[in-house]
Amino acid sequence: MPEENDEIVGSLGRELVSDLAPEELPLYPSLLSQFQGANRGRGDKSSHDQFLGFGGAEALTMLTPVILSFASSVWQALVAEAAASSVHGVLDYVKAHLPGRHEASPPPLTADQLQLVRTVAEREARRLDISEDQAGLLADAMVGLLAAP
Repeated sequence: MPEENDEIVGSLGRELVSDLAPEELPLYPSLLSQFQGANRGRGDKSSHDQFLGFGGAEALTMLTPVILSFASSVWQALVAEAAASSVHGVLDYVKAHLPGRHEASPPPLTADQLQLVRTVAEREARRLDISEDQAGLLADAMVGLLAAP
């Protein structure tokens, strides 16, 4: 399951970086590798903070580390939410739309599912100490990514 989570977070992150910081795409594979390496083997939540905290000047100028941490947090929160609710459709939708997957596509997400994604994404962005305005923008970007055909 960790490999699947890495694949999903990497795919979500790549799409968000493409939309929000396309100039960082050439560095994306390296930053993703660093992010996954920093998180591999660590079960604590502080690993995201350590990744974001390393090289503070770079974190201020680069959006990719924030996006990766955000995508990972949102995915983990959605998985946790799925255990307690009917968010399974969201998880199936995201997995089916990964690049290279040729599974039968589930139906588009409902308005309620997209609202749940937005709520979770906004909560996770604020948990990462992202400003309220930027949290809203990241949440909107995540919903837009999942609402797109």
